[in-house]
Amino acid sequence: MGFAKVFGTLMLGMGALASAAHAQATGPLPPGNVTLIVPFVAGGPLDVVARLFADKVATRHNRAVVVENRPGAAGNIGAAGLARAEPNGLTWMMSVDSLWTVNPYLGGTTTFDLDKDIVPIGQLGQVILMLAINPKVPAKNWPELLAHSKTKSLNFGSAGLGSPGHLAFEYLKMSAPLDAVHVPFRGAAQALQELLAGNIDGAFIVAGVMLDFVRADKVRALAVSDSRRMAKFPDVPTAMEAGIGGFEARFTNILAVPAKTPEPIRAFLAAEIKTVLAMDDVKQRFDTIGTEVLATGEAETRTWIAAERERWSKVVAARGLKAAPAAVAPK
Repeated sequence: MGFAKVFGTLMLGMGALASAAHAQATGPLPPGNVTLIVPFVAGGPLDVVARLFADKVATRHNRAVVVENRPGAAGNIGAAGLARAEPNGLTWMMSVDSLWTVNPYLGGTTTFDLDKDIVPIGQLGQVILMLAINPKVPAKNWPELLAHSKTKSLNFGSAGLGSPGHLAFEYLKMSAPLDAVHVPFRGAAQALQELLAGNIDGAFIVAGVMLDFVRADKVRALAVSDSRRMAKFPDVPTAMEAGIGGFEARFTNILAVPAKTPEPIRAFLAAEIKTVLAMDDVKQRFDTIGTEVLATGEAETRTWIAAERERWSKVVAARGLKAAPAAVAPK
């Protein structure tokens, strides 16, 4: 065999190895930057999880994954953008599960069908809320707060209309005769600041970030929104233990893609969720933002959505909640 032929064979082999390495590095995604839509404002736990996931996937596969915040209409604006995107694997969305479990029952007009135009790939973490009040409120437990609200109407803040804190508040009002009004803010950070300043009486805040504030007596924790106590707050009762019967509010983050996205890409993303959430530094970051590690696949996620829809559809109907303005994605 001549030198030229040997060299050619060698180069072909090296090319095949390079192609295999490229495929391994990038997975089944086509060339180009990935856009990860977050349909809520920056700075909250959802945004942190999205950016953490984007960074890990980008690093692992040498790809640019750009997070874009497209807030509005309780997540529907961003979801409309995802539904319009090409199903080529270059546009993803991470949203709170209320987009699937609450929004369909609000009666608004959208330019997309959640169940036909968008595919949920998996869940990335679960958030438990804390019913917290400012210490100036003369109540040390739920019964005392309920009694106090009969003498002075309270105001409860949240991260905005349709946010987990708002939904939990409406659920609480359905479960108990609390005399309180809702005050929406632009993001969870602002709601927490207003609670600490005493400008609002109470709020449902992500429980995991409240440890220092509770220890410093800057807020008073009355209950957590899960059916079990949290390890960080062993002395804080569950809603049931506190006396709020039938109340439970948990929220998860869901990664989604446009319908008709090829199965290899969907499988790739499902595997990435489990790989990233198994990393020690990711677990530590989740702990600091008050998000419990939870990684599921598409089937489990759809089961969760179905169960939570049953819960939240009743809350929407009982509280007469209405949709925000129609969701139309920017062109």
